[in-house]
Amino acid sequence: MTSTIFLTVAIVATAIFLVQFIVSIFFGDIDTDVDMDTDLGSVISFKGLTHFCIGMGWYMYISQGTDISSYVVGILVGLVFVLVLWFLYKKAWQLQNENRPEKPEALLGRECTIYTQNGDRYVVQIAVNGALREMDVRSLEGRKYRTGDRAVIVRFESGIMYIQ
Repeated sequence: MTSTIFLTVAIVATAIFLVQFIVSIFFGDIDTDVDMDTDLGSVISFKGLTHFCIGMGWYMYISQGTDISSYVVGILVGLVFVLVLWFLYKKAWQLQNENRPEKPEALLGRECTIYTQNGDRYVVQIAVNGALREMDVRSLEGRKYRTGDRAVIVRFESGIMYIQ
């Protein structure tokens, strides 16, 4: 009797999970029950309860245990499922954070590497928003650079970056 109850809980919770999963893949984010902060509300939600029931239900059905230690382990397995859900939401939220572009003034003082040269104009490689980018710059004071030399952005004026 007990294993039938846990099998029913596991099958219903798994079915709900699969429906949520399919709906989110094919129809976008319809679910609004989760606030993506790392507060308790994102763990204790309908999805959290669903994952708990999946973990505990399947464990209790497979183990066929009726003693108190089986229930304790079943609860722990359910909590592990909820913590995995929380961890995945946290990682997805980090991926979803938008990368705000740095303003040119924020590049002042940043080191760059000379990539190519054309007179007093150069193309440099510089780290912008954590990625290596190429930018057009000009030499301040007419100094000559060769490919591979390092320079520092020292001025931004009228939309033009200057290195020294």
